[in-house]
Amino acid sequence: MPTFFQSKDLLPPELLARWDHAVAEYDRVLQGICGDSAACRLFYYNQIREKSALFWRLLNGKDPLPMPPPTRYAYPWYGIIEEPGPHQVGSIGFHAYGKPLGQQLAEIRGTDIEDLLFIEQCGWKVLSRNAAAQDMLETLQGGQFTLEDQNRLMAAGPEWVVQYRAWPAYRLFVQRYRRQTLPRFLEDTLDLVDKRSWAWTNTVVIREQDNGGIELESDGWFLEKEESCCTGS
Repeated sequence: MPTFFQSKDLLPPELLARWDHAVAEYDRVLQGICGDSAACRLFYYNQIREKSALFWRLLNGKDPLPMPPPTRYAYPWYGIIEEPGPHQVGSIGFHAYGKPLGQQLAEIRGTDIEDLLFIEQCGWKVLSRNAAAQDMLETLQGGQFTLEDQNRLMAAGPEWVVQYRAWPAYRLFVQRYRRQTLPRFLEDTLDLVDKRSWAWTNTVVIREQDNGGIELESDGWFLEKEESCCTGS
């Protein structure tokens, strides 16, 4: 769990000068989102200000967004809204998509079938997917697949169009990327393929570095704003 600052007493003067404004604005934003709902406030309100991404944003003189952004492992993901993509993502909950929901959750969600992809543990609604994504989904839900199946289907270019609340739609797609590891971890790294998100497929060694490291290239998942199909504002 990230900590954005250690204590109020250790803040530099330029941030400390915004403290009272940040406290008032934080309460205003949460009141606007939750109203009188205690359950909502329990979900959104971080009692420890040092661990609140929104409070840290306000302390740094930034305005709150017009509505809550997507989250990334339960923390507001401001970068996906404000920074140009593509944005690399890792954990994606493909395995549950299209499966029946329990009665209580179905009543809350208004659907009997899971219609969200959980990207970095945040639910995004699926607007569309291409044929490669459908092949990938059917193979994954069938439960019988090999690393060769994963490599082949990821190389085919699966794409999804997803949306979080009323924010613009985003394209979830596969792109090659590079990362580094050490030789003693190389064998484990080459075997590291997530059975659900299919990260790290088609991994190859690009070169050895002077410091003893290894540079690898793999398939990875990325999100990028889909300008042609934005439906929110």
